Amino acid sequence: MKLIWRWFDNVNWAIGYRLPEMERVKRLHHNGIKNFTTLNYAHKKNMAKSLNDWTYANFRNWEGAIPFGTFYPEEGVLNYVKQAVEEYGFLGFKLHCEVSKLNLNDPELRDCFLYLETKQIPIVVHTGTAPLPGEFTGIHFFKPFIQTYPKLHVIVAHMGAHEISAYASLLGDYPQLALDTTMVFVDFLATGNASDVDSAIPLLETFQDQIYFGSDFPNLPYNLNHPISKILDLPISDKAKQKILYQNAKNRFFK
Repeated sequence: MKLIWRWFDNVNWAIGYRLPEMERVKRLHHNGIKNFTTLNYAHKKNMAKSLNDWTYANFRNWEGAIPFGTFYPEEGVLNYVKQAVEEYGFLGFKLHCEVSKLNLNDPELRDCFLYLETKQIPIVVHTGTAPLPGEFTGIHFFKPFIQTYPKLHVIVAHMGAHEISAYASLLGDYPQLALDTTMVFVDFLATGNASDVDSAIPLLETFQDQIYFGSDFPNLPYNLNHPISKILDLPISDKAKQKILYQNAKNRFFK
């Protein structure tokens, strides 16, 4: 976490919740967040399994935590993914294509994706080009991936920004595909310009069953109540707001 914060400091990105671990959990609860996912990811080999082990050893200390793991294209990856699901009871995984320089179409990950598809375990994937593009980010990498695993539960972080409309165009054809709202409908435009954000608002109504609230807490340059309030103030139905902020996640993780 210190290394991540150091990177943000170098690009003048304020960390709103640079607090000890348990204090961060308290702040979540204070803002009405009853449950939240643990989203670690590896940026090199021989790292992902240790992150999973650490999460398993600690997540029970964080009231409301929903344990997510991660994985990386490397020898033994399927074994520790199975361990995370079958022994640790993890309910999802996180991948970051930009930071990890990870190609979703890497054949070394095929067995993992097929396994998670069968188990109906979701993955949150940062595959968009915002705030920075990467070697393997963008819709041209994601589209063949979702075509290969059409029943895989995938939640695209940041609604796929800067290509929100391209990712949203896939939602009708892939009912297991979803987007999250992380840093999209806020005043800090790291994921697009104002017109891009405004044009995405109707998508929240149309695809209300396939949108999840996301925040990127604790690495926020604003208060946590800001993205929550912005969703509540949008010109969409109360039913859509309830699904996005609460019900969709409840249906996914508390069946």
